Amino acid sequence: MQTAQNNKKYCFDIVFEWEDIFAEMLNIPVLVRGKREFAFDERCRKIFQRTKIPFYRLFNLFDKRGRNVFMFDASTKRQDGIYNNKKYIPCLIDYFLNDNEYFKFLNAYRKNPLVLVSSREVFEYLKDKKCPIQIEHLPLSIADHYWRDEPFEKKYDLVMFARQNPLLRQYIDKYEERHPDFQLVRGKYEDGHYLYYMSKTNEIVSICDTRDEYMKLVSESKVAVYTTPGMDGTRTDANGWNQVTPHFLEEIVGQCHIIARYPDNADTRWYEMQKICKNVESYEDFEELLDKYLHETVDIKLYKEYVKKHFTSQRAEMLENIIKKYNLY
Repeated sequence: MQTAQNNKKYCFDIVFEWEDIFAEMLNIPVLVRGKREFAFDERCRKIFQRTKIPFYRLFNLFDKRGRNVFMFDASTKRQDGIYNNKKYIPCLIDYFLNDNEYFKFLNAYRKNPLVLVSSREVFEYLKDKKCPIQIEHLPLSIADHYWRDEPFEKKYDLVMFARQNPLLRQYIDKYEERHPDFQLVRGKYEDGHYLYYMSKTNEIVSICDTRDEYMKLVSESKVAVYTTPGMDGTRTDANGWNQVTPHFLEEIVGQCHIIARYPDNADTRWYEMQKICKNVESYEDFEELLDKYLHETVDIKLYKEYVKKHFTSQRAEMLENIIKKYNLY
């Protein structure tokens, strides 16, 4: 994996990891559309936000003639027909359409021979709608190499990663105010960099411009918070969808205690989230858990047994079985 230089941030690194493992395990070549090392700097970020152009890397599933191509797809609403044909087998990373927009999904994927849906919640919704498109569930994952059996050295009490749940953010602010010794790290995007800094002193502790730097910081946090996108207005365009995202798995391979907000739905049940973390419903619950977690290590055996079911190598086996089921060779 290449590292970012100056103010450049490479996007979709986690997707590249999935694709590389799939390609290796299934013995299939990678077919790149455009630059793999797409620089997600501020200029490109503005272009992306303005045009809503999705960026893809595709790899050929079966032969060098490109008879069939598997692709991770983060667009869902895209309806220009470029990938809506019998050649492509998309796997939807995100689905945030409301019920009235269901037709957009049908229009965008009606010609694909098979559509893979990463969210179990969405998969069951589409099944209930008697969706005429052939669909299968292929959940998202974490690359195998991130797990290690040895404990990580923890430097910080809690690092605030990713998109923040507003309720959990309130809890964190309140806890910090009540506990002067609490070592909290916050993040911000500034001048083209992802900066993480000590909340009380503003000291920069990490510049997470690469995925390796980001994953290292995850491993240095004793506790992390997690939320599904539709909880408490975390993601305004989620339309009530609450799929489990790979960030949950990142916190597990980072050996973080996890304090979470999530609903009971098909996705959270499929990922068995209750085995790892409870859904906190009050500040008192949050404070009690955080007090406890700051003074104990995670159950590495439990985490290992859990996360090995969600390694990308396991998803590659699932994909191979799906291909055989539909005779798409």
